[in-house]
Amino acid sequence: MKNPIQMIKQCVEKEEPYFLLRGQDLCALAAIETYYEEVKKHVKNPYFIEEIEEIMKDFRAYREEEERTKIPD
Repeated sequence: MKNPIQMIKQCVEKEEPYFLLRGQDLCALAAIETYYEEVKKHVKNPYFIEEIEEIMKDFRAYREEEERTKIPD
């Protein structure tokens, strides 16, 4: 997985919008699941698809372990 801090810095430098999701965000898993479905439709790189799937699994695991999900701040 790419370094997220480095990616954010690159976006800031280029004045490119970016979007960050946290494990505690009640809406994050649904957003990632939807993104994953779109990636499978449009992306041919199996490594990227697998990377998104792993992120989705991490968010699911966090949701199961932590009961502190909440509406985003």
